[in-house]
Amino acid sequence: MAKKILFVVMAVMLAAAANAKPGKAVKPEALYAVTDTCKTCHEDKHKSYSQTYHSQKNDPRTPAAKNGCETCHGAGTAHAKAGGGKGVGGIVPLSPSSSTPVSKINETCLQCHAKGKTAMWKGSAHESRGLACSTCHDPHGGNAKNLIKPKQAQVCGQCHPSVVSESLKMSHHPVREGKMNCSDCHNPHGTVTDKLISANSVNEKCFECHTEKRGPFLWEHAPATESCLSCHKPHGSSHEKLLVERRPYLCQQCHSNSRHPGTLYAITKATNSVYQVSSDRLFSRACSICHSQIHGSNHPSGKFFAR
Repeated sequence: MAKKILFVVMAVMLAAAANAKPGKAVKPEALYAVTDTCKTCHEDKHKSYSQTYHSQKNDPRTPAAKNGCETCHGAGTAHAKAGGGKGVGGIVPLSPSSSTPVSKINETCLQCHAKGKTAMWKGSAHESRGLACSTCHDPHGGNAKNLIKPKQAQVCGQCHPSVVSESLKMSHHPVREGKMNCSDCHNPHGTVTDKLISANSVNEKCFECHTEKRGPFLWEHAPATESCLSCHKPHGSSHEKLLVERRPYLCQQCHSNSRHPGTLYAITKATNSVYQVSSDRLFSRACSICHSQIHGSNHPSGKFFAR
């Protein structure tokens, strides 16, 4: 009896569905304009966009292979019919100066860019400080690789002026000469290490270029093993070799009373001029003159970092 009742109910529902006259469904395609429509008003954006990888239709991952401009900015038919305007017709502006929430801007980019270097964006230092992807990147085409605008060092320098100041000092990594970028050492999209270092530790990052300092050594120098930053300033220094202090004073901060006299190599009380100091330690007095292998040594005679 129960089965018979269920059969009758289903028959009534099917009949009602067959006789129903649903409203005319709007095809999703009808909501989208085409890239040429966008080009009519945004010719400058289209010109730069067409030179980026975003415009490559042969890659199914790109915006051009889907709905072109509207892949990121949303369906634009209503926007075009209304005559344009910021935010008109439901269009989504992605400029960091627009009214679009930062979370919405980043969500748009992360639909495609959620792997590789951007995998750790969630919870990263830049994400937690409310930066939008378009703060540093121009999706329509920047002047350098990865759509950075205008140059990577300049973009980073907008928020890190102290680093820019250090890079102008005598001893520095060749960032301002264009031979290095900030991203050679840092991953701005997030890392598990401090200061967004793109390696497991500071030393591992330094060893990528300075492999001769890696070792292993028979005699290890504790500060060098612990952190290169114990003795070096990575962004720039007024002393040679990016040192945090001039030699021999750098060494004497730790080795104040070992073997040699513990007095600092400085001006004596007898005179106020460095050119009249009666000392055989006036010139060539750096500790590394004798202890040349300060990062570590394999010399069989002992642990004094001789060559």
